[in-house]
Amino acid sequence: MIPPTTSLLLFGGVLVVGCSISARDWLLASLVLFLMVLHPRLANAGSDVGKGPAESWVTEVDIPTADPTRADQIRNGISSLLSDWQVMYRPGGYVEYEREVYKVVDRPGLEQAATINLNFDPARHSIKLNHLRVIRDGVVQDRLAEATFDIYRQERDSVRGVFDGWLTARLDVRDVRVGDTIDYATTSDRKQLVGEDLFYYRFATEWEMPIGMMRREIIWPTSRPLTLKEERTTVKPKISNVAGHTRYLWEIVNPEPVKVEDNLPASFAPWGYVQISSTTSWRDVADAVAASYQPVNTFPPAFAAKLDEIAAHQSDPRERMVEALRIVQDEVRYISLSMGAGSYLPRDPATVIASGFGDCKDKALLLASALTYLGVKAEVALADLDGGYGLASFLPALRAFDHAIVRAEIGSRVFWLDGTDYLQGGRGGRLVEPDYGYVLPLSSSRGELEKMQAAEAHEPTTAVAEEISFPVQAGDPLTLRTVSTYRGADADAMRRKLAGQSLQEFADSYLKYYDQQYPGIRSVAALKPVDDRDRNVITLSEAYELSPEALAANDLAKKFPLRADLDDGSFPKPTMIGRVGPIWIGNPMFRRHSVVVKNLKARFAGPEAPNVMTPYMTMRIEWSNTPTEFTLNWDLKKLASEVPASAVGDYVAAVGKITDNTRWFYDFTHEEPDEEEGMSGLQAITFVAWLLAVLATCVVEQRTFKPRPGQLYWPISPQKFVVMTVMTGGLYGMLWGWRVFRQQNLAYGARYWSFLRGVFLSFFAVQIFLRVNRDLGARQVATGLGVVAGLLLLGSEVYTFAIEPPEAFWANGLRIFGGLAISALAPLPLVVAINRINERNPEYLARNALLSGWDKVWMVFGVFFTVALTHYDLTSG
Repeated sequence: MIPPTTSLLLFGGVLVVGCSISARDWLLASLVLFLMVLHPRLANAGSDVGKGPAESWVTEVDIPTADPTRADQIRNGISSLLSDWQVMYRPGGYVEYEREVYKVVDRPGLEQAATINLNFDPARHSIKLNHLRVIRDGVVQDRLAEATFDIYRQERDSVRGVFDGWLTARLDVRDVRVGDTIDYATTSDRKQLVGEDLFYYRFATEWEMPIGMMRREIIWPTSRPLTLKEERTTVKPKISNVAGHTRYLWEIVNPEPVKVEDNLPASFAPWGYVQISSTTSWRDVADAVAASYQPVNTFPPAFAAKLDEIAAHQSDPRERMVEALRIVQDEVRYISLSMGAGSYLPRDPATVIASGFGDCKDKALLLASALTYLGVKAEVALADLDGGYGLASFLPALRAFDHAIVRAEIGSRVFWLDGTDYLQGGRGGRLVEPDYGYVLPLSSSRGELEKMQAAEAHEPTTAVAEEISFPVQAGDPLTLRTVSTYRGADADAMRRKLAGQSLQEFADSYLKYYDQQYPGIRSVAALKPVDDRDRNVITLSEAYELSPEALAANDLAKKFPLRADLDDGSFPKPTMIGRVGPIWIGNPMFRRHSVVVKNLKARFAGPEAPNVMTPYMTMRIEWSNTPTEFTLNWDLKKLASEVPASAVGDYVAAVGKITDNTRWFYDFTHEEPDEEEGMSGLQAITFVAWLLAVLATCVVEQRTFKPRPGQLYWPISPQKFVVMTVMTGGLYGMLWGWRVFRQQNLAYGARYWSFLRGVFLSFFAVQIFLRVNRDLGARQVATGLGVVAGLLLLGSEVYTFAIEPPEAFWANGLRIFGGLAISALAPLPLVVAINRINERNPEYLARNALLSGWDKVWMVFGVFFTVALTHYDLTSG
């Protein structure tokens, strides 16, 4: 019994070049399949399958026993005992002997054990059943004579438009029971229709399940030496010479089952492998098929006319390349007739044009021919869709490839073109090129593979912008507007989806997506796509509404979800236990999602430090807000294709953090207390008028001030000082301080900045008081009283301007009027001290005690401004 994981390796036929699928003509595909079923080769397939003994060069070994300690690792009720594969060179091909022995150990194994499927290509293979034995309770039953075959054609890839012509000879073994051992062997004669001198084989040295022994034997002419290469294994062959042939023998007894890790890159073998190849040069592989892929220079008239029209209208070779590519992609549908040599060789371009269909080989040759006709250097290159990144570790082999593309050169720039794609957009630098890893150009190769270079994404290939507007008035619905922008490869993919599905299907799927987040939401406008194919940009516009009732249901507004659709689920999450191999996370990508929420009643913020920064992927989240809007932006970038096993822990943690930070919930019913309102128009006018009055006072004071020789400082009656200070809201105290320091400069020859010292009198009150009091000698005012009063004045000023006003009206009023009282009373010890030092000149005190005309103006305007500003301070607090 051949385990599913290794059947391809063991049957070892030529791989069908199965390309990526574009548009399909299902009616034609069905017709082609019907005609194939009636093909004469199927009618004569019985002659390709028969019975007979193994050839004399075959070595039949004894059946090994299974390791009983590994019984708990047996799967599906079948214990594999022997897998034996032997091959002998024959001109133009080789003869292959295969023997499988397995035991049914439980009921689930009966169906699989009793059915033997022999797959073969009638164009290249003939197969014989050498023996069929059932061993029951130690007794060998020969079932060969009674064996009969049912031959049928499966065409497993017909739904993809691929037809390879392989047949299956099915053999049902009668009367199989639990405990029976099945032992069968086949010999197949294999002709090489392409690359007759090429041979390649690759086998696993360990399986996922226990097996008694794996045996591989190759007998090859010594004159045709084989190259061997081991991957992740130390298994070596026994090599001997037999009659001009070299015999390579591998016998692996009871190999340790291996646990295959998931999400491995193609460049990392999941288990041990041995490769055998007849050549060390990829040039030999290219030469085996290159002649069949040479561009042609003649076309049917209608097709040639299309190319001539391109040449007439486009002088830029890059534009010619795009136009030719679109013809091949969009006008030639995909059907693959890959029978026999057709597995690797293309049909003539004229035939492809006439039939209107072709596979990757056909399209690649047609495109290379059209480009050459248009003056663009082009050739066909072989690729592997899934394993291309691992080809660098392969020995040269034709069967390593399953796809064909075109390599075009314009100047020093190389372009990779896939004719099986369709509806591609972009011109020049906007054309997205495929990335299949390593490829083999058929003409320019010098015996080496060429690495395709994937373009970096410098801008988001998918950007989703959502605008959510909460109701402004009661009864209004919530609205959601979404614009999705696709560029590059994502635009190509979306263009194909739009062509393959109805807009209604798209609209329904998008509505379902939003309904899961916002139950009850409904679409209010048809989905609107806009496609700029030349720029390769597609935009989809959506519009939705959520009724007030739906918004209120289940307190949705209190737990309102904001979700970023970043395709973060594409990041695999493998197990970390004992990880050995790297993790394949896919090609680089760049996605962006933004949400703007409007008509809010508070400021909202994103979480702290949500960014994810690793060498393999990054996610940056930025947010901003205003009193009524909240904006969130997510940027997700995949920077590398692989993550080393040593970093798997950090990687899994980063993926978890990304997932956790793509969906947040907010209580959008939250309202912040009203912020302090600005001044009203009247208040603003009052404040400006107050400032102008202060400025006018300063100007008048500067012009009318007359120094008074002999006067020390500025004596004033305490009554006038208190009244003027209170009625001017404390400003008169500053004016008085200014005069005090101006007179001090005059009397003592000092150079103080009298104006600033007057304005900030509270900071200098204690200093000037101590100086005046010292000059008084025996008639000093109590020093402690003056110092305490000065410090009280300073503390009052600091409290007024540095401390947040209390919210309570009474407390705020107490703060305002208490501060005004302190500004009028605290300087009195200094006033008394200055008056005493000027007692010898009573005329100074008498003159300054009078109310001048300007003092009266100060009082009138001071009362008005003090009341107005006090009212504003109280009401705004």
